[in-house]
Amino acid sequence: MAIRLDARPPADAIAALEARGKKLAPSFSYLDVWQQEHADQFTVAKSAGFDILTDIYGGLQDALKEGKTGRQFAADLKPFLEKKGWWGRKDVVDPLTGETVSAQLGSSRRLQTIFDANMRVSYAVGHWTQFERTKATRPYLRYVAVMDGRTRPEHAKRHNLCLPVDHPYWNTWAPPCGWSCRCTLQSLSQRDVDRMRGQLKFEPPVDDYRPWTNKRTGEVLWVPQGIDPGWAHNPGKAGHQAVIAAEKLAAAPPRLAAAEVSDPAWPAEKLADEFATWFDAAAANKRVERTVFPAGAMDAPTLDFLAARGTVPQTGAVTVSAPTVLHMIRDAKQLRGTSVPARILRRLPELIRRPKAILYDRRNPALLYVFDVEGEARLGKLVVRVDFRDKTRVPEGGTVKVTTNSVRTAGLVKATILQDSNAYELISGSLE
Repeated sequence: MAIRLDARPPADAIAALEARGKKLAPSFSYLDVWQQEHADQFTVAKSAGFDILTDIYGGLQDALKEGKTGRQFAADLKPFLEKKGWWGRKDVVDPLTGETVSAQLGSSRRLQTIFDANMRVSYAVGHWTQFERTKATRPYLRYVAVMDGRTRPEHAKRHNLCLPVDHPYWNTWAPPCGWSCRCTLQSLSQRDVDRMRGQLKFEPPVDDYRPWTNKRTGEVLWVPQGIDPGWAHNPGKAGHQAVIAAEKLAAAPPRLAAAEVSDPAWPAEKLADEFATWFDAAAANKRVERTVFPAGAMDAPTLDFLAARGTVPQTGAVTVSAPTVLHMIRDAKQLRGTSVPARILRRLPELIRRPKAILYDRRNPALLYVFDVEGEARLGKLVVRVDFRDKTRVPEGGTVKVTTNSVRTAGLVKATILQDSNAYELISGSLE
């Protein structure tokens, strides 16, 4: 079955694929990359030892943006893959065992499977982004199976199941639930639920589990009946989890937010990947759904410093607005030599989490997050205003004012200037 693509490029699905493309990971078997790992990286089984991931990933990007079918995708890629030797059945060495095995590399059918799986996952991430964005007005999700006789019995059993967006059931049963799964999720308002109540089901079926052995690792896993091994997770939620976690920082008490970002498990790299995609759109002056992006949070030493000065921020979150991105990019074009390169600003969440130093500007009260800039003798700085009143667009339409700790500008500065104790006070780190 061909994937139906929207008439216009699906921005959220494109962003999801771009985020996964930040990490191209060659592998020998699909069992080497497991479940949620696929949300963080792009891989193709039997790609190890062949320089083909960039070609396949680029082909998927073009197909998603241009609305190509799986057949067109395969036809476009075939000549490149044949030229690189990744086509047909060949003897290859398994890097895990060192054994030479006969393996199917590229084929039109295999490329169709790659296209189908990656498109469905990209759309799932894009859809989940929308579900999170609109759950205040559309708080329910409905499981929709294609009831045409070819549907897996367990998937058909869940057709019309209706549960809240935040229900843990969707952590496992969120389409696609296997290879070539055609099921989807549909968001519903309370009015929709009331209107469809006669056909909806509000109690999920009890899961039956079967043992399954990963032949690559020997690990025995229990997989729900009806879900293919490796698909018992929420691909959409996994790809969006970093931003969801960051958005919660704004609502959390400042001390709790500081503890969250200091935890080694904090998804700093994933958040920076999501931020980079948002940054590029904002820098191009495109419409972005999230006009204020949560880029991190203050750490405990900074909160201690502010408390000693009688300041307790309303939130610990540090944010960046789309207008500020435009301002910084314009500076980069007009003030050459004094602005921070966009390639560095695109990874801003990482700068906020691990700066070289944090200072307090005595004369013009603000926090300065200071960092090294490769190839530059001067230091980079981010100017963060505490308890800044900003505007943000909301899913229901319109804008609201929020109080946050906002990055207002960025620039390059000599270390000797920042060492002026009359103007700046060191909170943490070092300028050496």
